[in-house]
Amino acid sequence: MEKANLTLYTVIGDFDRVAQSMEKRFREVTKMFTPDNNRWMFVLQDDSVIRCSMMQTKDEAERVAEHTNGMANFFAQAETELTAIKEEVLRQVNCFNCVVGIEFEVDDNRERTNYIVNTIFDVAADINGFVLYPSMSLYDSKGKLLFSARGESEYETFRPVANSDLLEVGRSAPTDVDQYRRERSIVRLEEEGVPYIEHLPCEVLDSEAVIRTPEEIAHRATALFAVALYSEVMLSENPDREEGLSFVQKIDESYHIMDELTPLEKTYLENPSPEQHDCIQFLWRYECCAVLLWALGSAELSYPSEICDVPFIARFFFDNQEKGTILGLGETRGKEEILDEADLTLRYDWACVDARINGKEMPASLDGGIVMERHYAFNWLIGANGGADWDDIRPTT
Repeated sequence: MEKANLTLYTVIGDFDRVAQSMEKRFREVTKMFTPDNNRWMFVLQDDSVIRCSMMQTKDEAERVAEHTNGMANFFAQAETELTAIKEEVLRQVNCFNCVVGIEFEVDDNRERTNYIVNTIFDVAADINGFVLYPSMSLYDSKGKLLFSARGESEYETFRPVANSDLLEVGRSAPTDVDQYRRERSIVRLEEEGVPYIEHLPCEVLDSEAVIRTPEEIAHRATALFAVALYSEVMLSENPDREEGLSFVQKIDESYHIMDELTPLEKTYLENPSPEQHDCIQFLWRYECCAVLLWALGSAELSYPSEICDVPFIARFFFDNQEKGTILGLGETRGKEEILDEADLTLRYDWACVDARINGKEMPASLDGGIVMERHYAFNWLIGANGGADWDDIRPTT
């Protein structure tokens, strides 16, 4: 038999979950399973062998960093018009803390080969992982192309992900405040018919949360509005980049946003021919903007089944141009209310990811795209990921 290789990547807190998933998924066809620390061997019923070798940051941080840096550098050289997707993919690659090389034997029996490959994708689904082919094509757990060496992607938008158990590594124990917040969220989910898992930890404990200042929130919201408005022009029936940039300039004249733009936002606006995928991804920033306006007490958040009120957002910013600020136009929401909504949004996102992984319809009319954007914005708002900058937020589900 010939040898074939696939590589599994993930961001995970409990590294033992990888071997556990492999053993469970291949159990029906396994004659013998021999785990040995970070190496495992499966002897299948036909006496062929699957060999797995895992390296993870707990024991081999330097090797993992060397591997992921090399992978990121390789993808960074890919020529593509999907610049926003590419940047997000590079961020995802740099987040990986677990790499599993999988070697298996193949023959002319295509059905057998497909079974092994599909089962590896099932493992990826169990741990929110990604699968790399030798051709340097990276796929999600459903077999959807995330990015290739030729700069291709089947995604229109993408945000880096991590497993929720990563939240439990090295963190303090939750207090009664955190437990009560979780219970309140679960009551809401039950009322709305949204599936959930009780053990999903909150993104940030009450004691860890550092809510952004009203000034930070206002500046970020305005920058997001400018980028989303530009994207709306670029996705119109007759896109005119100069017109889109003129809107950005007008917003800057009133609100002075240019210094507030992130590196990814600047790269996008400076691209003379942005790909439609990128425009779509940045158009979604309206949803993030809506979250921040809610935090400032200037807007309401509806159930995440329909897109935010874009005309309201546009009027809000344009009507207050002469003031040069959106501060003081509402009563900024308190820490408890913000953390409550952030926790609920995390659980909405888990339900959406679970449905997507298992090929089910989105539950309770949730819109996965809206929920994902809200989750991202809330993570920035509450200081998740160690208070990471906007471009470096990494939601967990």
